[in-house]
Amino acid sequence: MTYIYSFDNDINEGAKGLEFKTREINNIVIYDIKWEFEIIDEMPLALHKHVKGQLEKGKRDFLFNLKDVTYLESLRLGEIVGCLITISKLGGKLKLTNLKPRISLMFEVAGLDKVFEIVDDEETAINNFS
Repeated sequence: MTYIYSFDNDINEGAKGLEFKTREINNIVIYDIKWEFEIIDEMPLALHKHVKGQLEKGKRDFLFNLKDVTYLESLRLGEIVGCLITISKLGGKLKLTNLKPRISLMFEVAGLDKVFEIVDDEETAINNFS
């Protein structure tokens, strides 16, 4: 299923420039995320809200595929961290995959490469969920 969020859409209350598709493999919820470069001061946390909805349905394993993310500013990076905290509190796991070198460097500089499990490719990430 594809979700496209924008401030013009009051129903979704989402973030302009955020698009993600969800799919499920082996009970793992996979988010194919695409963020456009757009800094918005009061951006609702649409991705986080969606993850919480999946947690309410009993899902516990999540994989964020960031292959279409070329830039993350601090607000969006914080949203990913918020997802990890929420998932972890309920005994779940979140892995990240397909980070572009620039995004990978951001995680390293922030020390988040030690907090997140970052896997080079989706297949390996899926196979490593236990």
